[in-house]
Amino acid sequence: MLFRWRAIPWRYPLSPDHKLILLIPLYLLAPLALETYRRYWTGLPWATYGINGRGQFFLALALGFAIALSGIGVFLATQLGLGWRQWQGYRPKGRTLLSLLVGLLPLTLLIAGVEETLFRGLLPITLQSLLPWPALVITVGLIFACSHLLWDGPQGLPQLPGLTLMGIVLMVARWVTAGQLGLAWGLHAGWILGLALTDSLALTKAVDGSPLWLAGKPDQPLTGLAGLGLLLLTGLGLWLYGQTVGTMGGSGWPG
Repeated sequence: MLFRWRAIPWRYPLSPDHKLILLIPLYLLAPLALETYRRYWTGLPWATYGINGRGQFFLALALGFAIALSGIGVFLATQLGLGWRQWQGYRPKGRTLLSLLVGLLPLTLLIAGVEETLFRGLLPITLQSLLPWPALVITVGLIFACSHLLWDGPQGLPQLPGLTLMGIVLMVARWVTAGQLGLAWGLHAGWILGLALTDSLALTKAVDGSPLWLAGKPDQPLTGLAGLGLLLLTGLGLWLYGQTVGTMGGSGWPG
């Protein structure tokens, strides 16, 4: 690790491989920072921020994870069917699916858990007394999107609208589960894992001439209407689910 750290070309923005070296220790320290803030600044229990150890929480996490992976599958199948991407087949190049899952699954759960705790947990609870609900959702979504520019730099600007929409959908996921973070955590982790596996296994590749405004850039799926449509359909499905089963609302949330 030290050798790789010293070998990093310190130019902004960092490449994805070098960015990961920095992300891992940062996200490992983040839970300690969040707990320090909660304990010594707010004094509120973790349940207020949407985290508890109940079985229903983990069932919601698993459900969100399954929904996200299914959505990625539909997204890729649609692009393949429309000729925007080409299937390359399974070519592991020394990395099997199992080895990738063992390495990526804990990492994606950690990253999604930290970001959900911050952006759908602490941040909205802190701001809810200052902003009405619609403004709160949009503001948190924008902050979530802009935070990615710290790592991606100016080349991440085209994804800001999509990341903002993603943040809004994840806020809806918390809302429809009465303020719990399990569903949002699972969705976030599933999207990260699905895209990471697709990229690592090189199952598909973009076809030259594909409409970028529809398909999105090859490494930025949220820059096209297809990716935005997936998020919108997910958000609509969550909203209808919450309306049907009557779970929308909860302590500290509009009901």
